[in-house]
Amino acid sequence: MLLFLVRHAKAVERAFDIPENHRFLTPDGRERFREATQKLRKKGMEPDIIVTSPLVRAVQTAEVLAEGLSFRGQLPVDETLAPGFDLDGLNRLLSRHPGVKSMACVGHEPDLSELGNQLLQTPDAVILRKGAVLALEWNRNAPNEKADFLWLHSKGVFHTDSQRFKDL
Repeated sequence: MLLFLVRHAKAVERAFDIPENHRFLTPDGRERFREATQKLRKKGMEPDIIVTSPLVRAVQTAEVLAEGLSFRGQLPVDETLAPGFDLDGLNRLLSRHPGVKSMACVGHEPDLSELGNQLLQTPDAVILRKGAVLALEWNRNAPNEKADFLWLHSKGVFHTDSQRFKDL
């Protein structure tokens, strides 16, 4: 299956008057991610489903992603993608969406980088910056097998050379 790990775009900084779950995207974060979605669309990113963390900044990122990809499918909010998301959470998500061949998961750090590195079997090789997207090919029926790195889009640039990352 194709798996897209999407870190939320740039959000307002932590502040005493904004609860963590309510932090929202900055105008700059929204605009930069909107521009990124155009590149993702040209790259051929077409998930069957986009699933998002319930935190406001992730939901907003998922909405921008869906709009930029002209996505018309499901856009469910799932508590599993809240901070603490891991491989068990991914398997729970997949069990809720049987038959899905490609999924975009919009969430948070450090969870998404840790999951990507676990699937790639490369400790600390990938760090997802705000608004970054990691694309993997993963055999969900053989979860102990290494996922294949397809590309990483970060800060407006596609990285497709797996040699960029140690041990890939």
